[in-house]
Amino acid sequence: MNNISVDIFGDKYSISGDVQPSEIKKYAEYLDSKLVELSTDTSFESRYKLAILCGLNIIEEMFNKKKQLTEIDKFITRLSKILDSIEEE
Repeated sequence: MNNISVDIFGDKYSISGDVQPSEIKKYAEYLDSKLVELSTDTSFESRYKLAILCGLNIIEEMFNKKKQLTEIDKFITRLSKILDSIEEE
C-alpha cells in the first residue's frame, strides 16, 4: 500500500492506498484547486459546507463525463454497424 503526504486547502493529509503516489498527488491537487476556486467565487461560513459543495461539483463533472462516454459508445456502436453493412455489400 502506498502512502503519501498531500496538502489540501492548507491542511496536510497522509493518504494511503493502492493507487500510485503520483496519482494520489494528482487527485489531491485537483481537489485543492476546486476548493480554492469555489472559495474565491463564493463565501461560506464553514469549510465543511465548502467541502460538500466541492464534492457535489466533482460528482456533477463525473456524471457528465459518464454521459459523454455513453454517447460515444452509442456512436461507436452505430458506426460499427454501418461499417459491417458496408463490408457485407
